[in-house]
Amino acid sequence: MADKYITMNNIDNILSALGDELKGLAQQSAPNTKEIARKLPLRSLTGDHINGGTVQNFASTGIKDTATKPQLTIDDFGVHATRLTVENLENLTVSGTLKVKILEVDEIKADIKFEKDTPIVFSGDQLDGKGLLWAGSGHTKQFIFSSKPDRFFVSENIDFARGKSITVNNIKLIDENELGPTVTKSNLREVGQLNGLIVNGNVRIDQYIVYDSTTNRLGLGTEEPNAALSIVDSGVELVLGSKDSVKGFIGTYASHNLEIGTDNTARIIISASGNISLGNSKLAPVQVSVHGKLSVRVNTPDPEVDLHVNGAIKFNNRLQKYDKTYPISGSYNEGDIVWNITPKMNTYVGWVCIQTGAPGLWGPFGKIGNS
Repeated sequence: MADKYITMNNIDNILSALGDELKGLAQQSAPNTKEIARKLPLRSLTGDHINGGTVQNFASTGIKDTATKPQLTIDDFGVHATRLTVENLENLTVSGTLKVKILEVDEIKADIKFEKDTPIVFSGDQLDGKGLLWAGSGHTKQFIFSSKPDRFFVSENIDFARGKSITVNNIKLIDENELGPTVTKSNLREVGQLNGLIVNGNVRIDQYIVYDSTTNRLGLGTEEPNAALSIVDSGVELVLGSKDSVKGFIGTYASHNLEIGTDNTARIIISASGNISLGNSKLAPVQVSVHGKLSVRVNTPDPEVDLHVNGAIKFNNRLQKYDKTYPISGSYNEGDIVWNITPKMNTYVGWVCIQTGAPGLWGPFGKIGNS
């Protein structure tokens, strides 16, 4: 009853004030409405006494209305604002769905999940440095765009799941096991175990092994091989190849001896001038077996003989040769024999040196015939 009394009392006061003012209005040609409002008792009406109409220049302790056309509409479907500007929003809690056509903020801090039908777009005239940043303990992790040149900069490792690959134009570039078929150039510096290697073109290994695809030559220790295979060690070049289409060649390229040996010991020595030594003069004599026919200084060996020599020979350090008579010049040793190259009846088979000298003392032997 007290609240009702106070309300009715307020109404009485208002009506009394209005009556006094209306009486005064009858005596004034231009009534001062602001003055009338000022004289009305404050807080005299409650919201229940106001229904309909437009309240102009509405103001309260927390609201000031200076709009010239409607900006805020409230109906059963919600609150509709033409434009909403918030200078200092301390906390905003939305339990439902917040739909915003354009959201422009300086910073978003939230645990969120994106469910989008369209991509995230970074736009503007300056795209450098735009992307994703993860800031926390340690350095900032980055996945950003850079235009110098156009590329994405990633500050961390990228780990792909098993069975996944990196592709270019839908063609596999690399996966966990192999490079793609279009990878044809590389500057590899170190590889593990290779099960197979196919190389087209030139090859260089540690600047020591060089293959020249133009000449089809392989060099070890040289960049300019002089044969199909060229090995250079301590300035000596050993070559293996062919002189022409029907002859093979093994030897040295420059004026160097060629030694063939076993047990790291030379057994056959070919000097730079062409002399050949079988065995080693510093070691015990070796055994040389010839399973076939042997000829010396003969272009067309006689197939009927096993040894064909075109010139003098020595047996047990004793000379044996053919001539028309015994020597009259030169030095000879006792036991040397000269065979008669033109034997006839009543002549001798040959001559034997019976005293060493120059030319020494010679005597005939082996008279031909009975007389």
